Amino acid sequence: MGCQGTVEIGDNLTFSVTTHDPDTGVLTDADAAPAYRVYEDETAVAILTGTMAKLDDANTTGFYTEEIACTIANGFEDGKSYTVYITATVDADEGGICYGFRAMTSISSLLTSASITVTGPVVSGGAVTTYRGDSYNVGDDRELSWTSSSWPDLTGAVIAVIVNDVDEFAGSVVAPTAPAEVRLELTAVQTTGIPAGRHIFQVIATVGGDTFTLVAATWTSIQRSSE
Repeated sequence: MGCQGTVEIGDNLTFSVTTHDPDTGVLTDADAAPAYRVYEDETAVAILTGTMAKLDDANTTGFYTEEIACTIANGFEDGKSYTVYITATVDADEGGICYGFRAMTSISSLLTSASITVTGPVVSGGAVTTYRGDSYNVGDDRELSWTSSSWPDLTGAVIAVIVNDVDEFAGSVVAPTAPAEVRLELTAVQTTGIPAGRHIFQVIATVGGDTFTLVAATWTSIQRSSE
């Protein structure tokens, strides 16, 4: 039995279940194909319903799977949680199980299309790699910096660098007009607070009442090696 914990919107998700004799616990085919319902958060109306199918019937017993398309058209949204509710009947006794997963926007679809020149620990395409506990500042020539000729005039802009579900950091404008440049400095305490792993982040500029997304890419935080 299983179901992955996250899925990118637009991809398929496969979940499975095995059925057992309720009296003996022995693997046993269900009386009929198990039924499933998919719910978003705690909304009481299912966004998808259906039945599962046996997989590799010649070599398995009571093994059922189903693949669903986690698309916008099917009602899936970025950052939402989903529950798969499955029921099956064996020897006239009904049982059930639930799985949970989260839908996320495809990272590739978030990558910035504008031409960006990067320095410091920022890699091609605007993505970032930092080490937990390291400092990134101008004095050490290790600041995070993004440059582009495709951005609007950033005169007077407030820069925010937002790492999804982690934190928001205040950046600054180095050059407001083309080629415009924005910068972020981080302390050791701030990088320690970014969990190891891959995250989605955005560099946001607010000018007057207008907001612009300058960069959308991946941020990889690496745990420092220990002896």
